Amino acid sequence: MTLYAHVEVIYQSLASLIGTHEAQVVRDRLERDLRHVIPQWNDDVPNCPGWYWYKPPGVGEPQLLLVGHGRIDTKLMADLGPPNNLVDVQRIKGQWAGPLIPPS
Repeated sequence: MTLYAHVEVIYQSLASLIGTHEAQVVRDRLERDLRHVIPQWNDDVPNCPGWYWYKPPGVGEPQLLLVGHGRIDTKLMADLGPPNNLVDVQRIKGQWAGPLIPPS
């Protein structure tokens, strides 16, 4: 999906609110919708599968991680590579940004 298409979808979802609600309601909705287009660093652990930027605490470099359901249960797991491989995202300390929308 192109950036233009994202903007069109966001505008259509906000059009009914513009002029009828307080500015804060529109601003909150816009910020929520833009998180998928322009992810921001936060401490919230991923709650759905997808690609996420992950920044470990300290001096570590950000890395792109695939978060998905585990093989045995439905816990969300991130592939950190060897030696840890799949790790429960609840146990990973650091900041996250995403999920990222795949390019069109």
